[in-house]
Amino acid sequence: MMRAICQIYLLVMYSLLISSCRFDTSPWEYSVDCDTLNLDVNLNWLAKIENTNKEQPHFSIAVIGDPGLFPGDLELTIKKINQINKVDFILLLGDLTELGVKQEYEWTCKAISHSNKPILSVIGNHDALSYGREIWLNTIGPYDYSFTYKNTKFIAYNDNKYEFADVPDKEWLQKEAALETDEIRHHTIGMSHIEPWWDIDFTFTDELKAFGFDLMLHAHSHKFSYWYKPSVKLPHLINADTIDIKYSIVNFTPANISVEQCEPECIPATAVNWSDIP
Repeated sequence: MMRAICQIYLLVMYSLLISSCRFDTSPWEYSVDCDTLNLDVNLNWLAKIENTNKEQPHFSIAVIGDPGLFPGDLELTIKKINQINKVDFILLLGDLTELGVKQEYEWTCKAISHSNKPILSVIGNHDALSYGREIWLNTIGPYDYSFTYKNTKFIAYNDNKYEFADVPDKEWLQKEAALETDEIRHHTIGMSHIEPWWDIDFTFTDELKAFGFDLMLHAHSHKFSYWYKPSVKLPHLINADTIDIKYSIVNFTPANISVEQCEPECIPATAVNWSDIP
C-alpha cells in the first residue's frame, strides 16, 4: 500500500514538473538563432568601423580561441576586451563548442553577444562534430573566407584534417594571398584553428611564406606558444584557451606587426622565447 502511494506521489510530482517547465528543442538540430556569430553581419559592422577611422593607418585586434565548454569565461574575456579601446575587432579561432551541437553554439552566441566589437570566427575540429558542419554553414558562413581591413588582408582557412578531407585548400590560399593589380597591401595574415601539421606536411610553412603570408594565427593547443622556422621566417602564433581570461593583442602599422600575450593583463610577446621548429 505504502509503495503504491509513493509511486502515485512521484507520478504527480513528475507531471507537475513537466507542466511547469519549458523544454528546449532537440540539440540535434541545424537551426541556431544567432546573428552575433554571422560572418556577413560582422563584416558589415567592421566595414562601418573602417569608414569612421579610415585615415588612421594603425590598428589592433584581439585573438581568442577554444572557449569550448566555458562560455562563462568566454563572456568574461569578451568583457575584458571591450575595455581595450585600441582593439577594432576580435578573431575567434575555433572550438566554439565541445560537441558541435545546437545548444553549445547558442551558449557561445550568448557569451559573445556582450561584445562591442565585431567577431570573425574560424571553424575548429570540435565545431565540426555532430551536426556542427551544417550549423556552421547555416549560422556563421563558409569554412574558408577572407577580408581586408586597412590594407591588411586576413585569410581564414579550414585546416581540420580530423573531420574534413583535402584540407587546407592550398590553391585557394595561394590565390587569396596573391596581390591584385594596383593593390596596396601592408600585410597578409593567415588564421586557422590548427597550426600546420608539421609531422605530415613539414613544408607547409615554407609554402605559406612563398604565397606571401606575413603572420599565421592559430589556437587548438590551449596554451600560448610561438613557432618560427629560421630558414623561412614566418611566425606562427598559437593562442591559449579563454579559461581564466586569456587572449592575444596583435598591433599593426603599415610597416610592422607586434604581439602582446594577455593573461589577462598584456605583456609584449617578445618577452617570450620564440621556439624553432625542429
